[in-house]
Amino acid sequence: MSKNLDLYSIGIENSIKESMIKIKKNGTRTLLVVKKNKYLLGTLSEGDIHSALIKDYSLKSSIKSIYNKNPKKIISENFNTNRVRKMFLDKQIGIIPVVDTKNFVKKIISWEDIFGSKKNYSELRKIEVVIMAGGKGERLKPYTSVLPKPLVPINNKPMLEHIISNFKLFNFHNFHLVLSHQANLIKSYFNNSDQNFKINFVTEPKPLGTVGGIRYLKKIKSNNFLLSNCDTLFKIDYIQLYNYHETNNNFLTLVVSKVHHEFSYGFCKVTKKRLISIKEKPKLDFIANTGLYVMKKEIIRLIPKNKKFDLTDLINKCLDLKKKIGVYEISSNSWTDLGKLSDFSKAFKDFN
Repeated sequence: MSKNLDLYSIGIENSIKESMIKIKKNGTRTLLVVKKNKYLLGTLSEGDIHSALIKDYSLKSSIKSIYNKNPKKIISENFNTNRVRKMFLDKQIGIIPVVDTKNFVKKIISWEDIFGSKKNYSELRKIEVVIMAGGKGERLKPYTSVLPKPLVPINNKPMLEHIISNFKLFNFHNFHLVLSHQANLIKSYFNNSDQNFKINFVTEPKPLGTVGGIRYLKKIKSNNFLLSNCDTLFKIDYIQLYNYHETNNNFLTLVVSKVHHEFSYGFCKVTKKRLISIKEKPKLDFIANTGLYVMKKEIIRLIPKNKKFDLTDLINKCLDLKKKIGVYEISSNSWTDLGKLSDFSKAFKDFN
């Protein structure tokens, strides 16, 4: 964890261009903003720079007014590896400074210090990721009246780009986007963006439900692949998920989470227009399907061609065929459903 602070830090007098060069060199997407005596002032991320450039800051502009003055940090005497691990997953950040009680930087912890170098999880680079990105996003209107759901921005970056960046942290490299609604606009965005990963676009001939478009994938090479919605952001360790799937020899693994829901209205039980009982705002606890899966490649053969087919249809077909289906449970604060306006607003605070 001992690192050259100069490579990971910058002063407030430096320019945006100088910051971009240093971020590219350290590979963590983040810099610490410090005084010359290593006193921590804040952090500067790629997202902060991107937001500034959109607001017409020039590359020569000082970073003084654009850096984050309330950075995530760890007090050295309170250092705990599990806590640090959770901070990385929750905030999707590249580095965390460890400071003393006077706020002077003592050391820097990077993502790779906690999760290991990418060589340690090189197997995930071979695993392909399929993202279903063809929906109209009816629940997100009026945002989706203008843009397709995958391109709706969160902190100046499209929703789908946040999801792909999250996968890239764990060394996933090959992506398949299954498109339908406004497919050309989504293709155009990613074809013109600066990217260091591979994308294969698959366009449905017509709307085919939540998984019908997977039948048209012809380039899946990995024996297992991940399937994700385009409107759900996860804060999980994909290494653990994939190992769980492999160790248990599952045909299909669903990522699930316990959900507590309180109805907004009183629940009435009625028989022949007569009230039998009423319960005020009942509460319900259940296990929810989060929209993330690990699947064996052979599952594609179970999906009919050119026919509307939903994920529930696929799961029920696997159950009928006695295929082994496992569940991998994550905490309720480890995922955000961006298809709901309430969670969508929350995501502006959670993701940089």
